[in-house]
Order: sequence, then C-alpha cells, then structure tokens
Amino acid sequence: MNQKKLRLSLLLCTTLISIFSCKKEIPSTEVTLTKNSKNQSTISAVAANPPASAQRLEAESGTLTNGAVKVADGARSGGNYVAQNSGNISIIVNISTTNYYNIYINAAAPYGEKTNIISIDGVNTNFTLTNNSSYLNYRLINSYRLTAGTHTIAIKNSWGYINIDYLSLEIVNPASRFNINTSLVTPGATTQANKVYQFLRNNYGTKIISGVMTLNSFDETNWLKTNTGKEPAILGLDFMHVNRNYTWYDNKTPIRDAKTWWDRNGIPVLIWHWRDPSRRTEEFYTSKTTFDVSKITSTTSAEYKAMISDIDYISGLLKELQTQGVPVIWRPLHEAAGGWFWWGAKGAAPCKKLYQVMYDRMVNYHGLKNLIWVWTREPNDQTWYPGDQYVDIVGRDIYQQGNHTSQSVEFNNMNTLYGGKKMVSITECGSMPDPDNLVKDAAAWSWFMPWYGDYTRNSTHNSLDLWKKTLNHTYVITLDEMPSLK
Repeated sequence: MNQKKLRLSLLLCTTLISIFSCKKEIPSTEVTLTKNSKNQSTISAVAANPPASAQRLEAESGTLTNGAVKVADGARSGGNYVAQNSGNISIIVNISTTNYYNIYINAAAPYGEKTNIISIDGVNTNFTLTNNSSYLNYRLINSYRLTAGTHTIAIKNSWGYINIDYLSLEIVNPASRFNINTSLVTPGATTQANKVYQFLRNNYGTKIISGVMTLNSFDETNWLKTNTGKEPAILGLDFMHVNRNYTWYDNKTPIRDAKTWWDRNGIPVLIWHWRDPSRRTEEFYTSKTTFDVSKITSTTSAEYKAMISDIDYISGLLKELQTQGVPVIWRPLHEAAGGWFWWGAKGAAPCKKLYQVMYDRMVNYHGLKNLIWVWTREPNDQTWYPGDQYVDIVGRDIYQQGNHTSQSVEFNNMNTLYGGKKMVSITECGSMPDPDNLVKDAAAWSWFMPWYGDYTRNSTHNSLDLWKKTLNHTYVITLDEMPSLK
C-alpha cells in the first residue's frame, strides 16, 4: 500500500475496573511510534501539449524489452507506436547543453487505467493514465535538470499495457522556476516569524537547512553531536502527549524544548499527532478510532466542541511561545490525504474545513502571529489543499529506505503544482538525500528532517558516514552556522 502506517503501543490501565476512573497513567517508556517505508509517489498525468519546438523522441527508436513491441500505424508519429504490454522502453538522448526540461509522453491507455514508471537515469516516479483509447500528450516531469551529455529515459512496466507514440522534451527557462511569496499568510506576523521565513526564502535553492525529529528532549540532536560533532539547525517536536492528563508527562515539554532550541539560534518545527478529541480512545489513526472529523461543519455537535477545545489548548501553548518571542514552523493535520489519520478519514472536504477552522481560531481568535503554516502534501491531494491564503510552505513526508537521491522529480512536480510560489520541504523522511545529489539535480528543498530512532541512527536508513558528510557539506546549514533571527 502507498501509505505510511503508524503503530502506537500504549499500556492501558492495569485493571478493567480502573478504566472508568483512569488518569491514563501510561509509562513514557511504553510509547513507541514507528513508520514504515512509503512506496514511490504516483502522478495522475494531466493532458498538456508540448510546444512545437520541443524535441521529439520516437518510442520505437528506443530499446524494447520484456514484451514491448513496435506496431505499424500510419496515423502515428513516425508511422509506428510501441505497445508496451508488460515490457519496457529505454531511450538514449543526447543533451547538447545543460538545461531544465519538461518531459511529456504521447500515449493511449485503451485497456483501462494504468500506472507505470518513468525513469530518468535511474530516478523513478510512477504515473497514471486514465482509460482513454485516444493518443494524448501528458506532461509527466517538470523542470528537470539534465546536464550536457548522454541520458537514459525509460518507461518501465508496473501495470503495463499502454501504447506509446513518443516522448517530448521542452526546455524551461530556469528564471521561471521560482516566484516565492515574499510574506507570510498571517497578517501582522511577528518580527521573529518574518525573519525565519525570510531566512528560509533567502537560502532557497542555494542551501538546505538540516533537521531531525525528536521523541524525547534533544535525544537525536545529542546523538548527532556526540557522533558527528554537529547538530542540525531544525528541531522537530510533537504535541502528541499534551492535554491528555498523562501523569508521567509535562505538557510544557514541547514548548520548553522549542524555547531552548530557539535560544541556541535553532528553528523549532511542531507537529501534532492529535489523539481522539472525544477521549474515547488514545488513538490518532483511522483504524483505531471512529472519531468523525466531518462534524467540523456542525458547530453544535460534541465532536466540533471537542476539536475546538483541543485547538484552544494547543493555542495556549503556542501563545506562550509568542510571548517569549519564539516563532514556530507549524505543521498540523499532516499526511491527511493518506487517510490513515482520523483527520483524513472522511475525505478532502472535512479535513480542508478543519485546517481552515484551525487557522481562523488560532490566528484571528487567539491572536497567534508567530506561526509559519505548513501543509503536508500526499500524492494527488489537490482537492485537499486548504488554499494559498492559509499555507506558507508545502511539505512532503518521504519514506524510501536507502534512497539517498535528491527526490528531484518529486521536488519539481511539487514546485510546478504550487506555481513556484510556495517553498517546498522534506518535512519528514526515512533516508535523507545526499547533498551532492541535491546540488547536481538542483532540487531546492528548503529543509530535510529524518524521523527519530532507527531512521536517524541505523545505517539501513542513514549511515553515520552520510550524516558526517551531510552536516559538514557546504550546501547544508547546521546549528553552529545559524544566525540569530531574534
């Protein structure tokens, strides 16, 4: 499945009798949050015509393997098309000068909706064509950097069974890639929030900000300091345990850690694994709670009141940070379109409404001006997007074990999707990108943030040598290189 599954192991009260009066005494050592690897993202291809000047690569000119065959057809470009069947097509292309390219496919899917793989020099992404017997042009890749020399573009079998006439390469003016918004969406944002945003904006495309997620205060930053001599600039924190009456947990821990990190010139990022607002369970993912997010439109419902109550509590904590002059990169309702969290369980409309209600409640009711708002995208979630007026930055959580590529296809497609106006970042990852690949591919992610535990410490995800290379790389900003943004 193309979804990240979360497993939360909680010790419940020791006897059935105590359930009804339990104060949720859940030992912190029994709380674990683990993440499984995600599959490759899938693009739902949208019809778009390349310009007449685009370079055309006839499908039949490539190397056909595993059942792909050339079929004569006078109505097709070059007099042939390739029936993919369950096979692959590999085309060698010579690039005379380094440029950015949009890549199109002219194809038909007469046998139903089909997902396959486009690969550029071994960098893969999935694409889906809907059922259509007509040959149409689809733009699959946006603003991809190809250096002068020889490259391999391949269409590989996943579901197979599309018919391919040709590929097209359109040169893109690099100056048109980015038009990043100059200000935050929050009116009257604090000086500190504005300074953080401008710092991110000024470094966008020239540097990447390092980060790491933590479970317990500074666990991973301390480990990295001990083992590499460096610390990341961004610290990931979670409101997962707050406001649940856990006797073992101090609700002020996340904001205290945020203040400590900010005092060291670091940038705090806060997410919220929001447990069941009804308190019927301690869960946050769909398979373990039936909490109904669609009630966000029913202001008299118990569910609406429970959501507002939780938002108000979190707002109080964030207001304390604002009073202390601490800005926060705020990433609520993450990975919603995946459907594995309750806030995404009822589809796009309720989640979108909840995000907008949260923004209004926090900004306009509670007066929070210290937040930089992040929407965490999932593939093909355009109908879920809250709107440009609610989002400063768009993030992507990527779990692909051992994949240290730049994720440049994902980056370029996201950049294009949001019109080059929103900075995009790797808001969570398992395996982080090698900075050499980021530079080579001009994948301008704003920051990256590996998850805690094995994702940070185990070499199956990120080796210690890669951490040392990354945190000492000239393209990567670490905590000791951060200016004061106060």
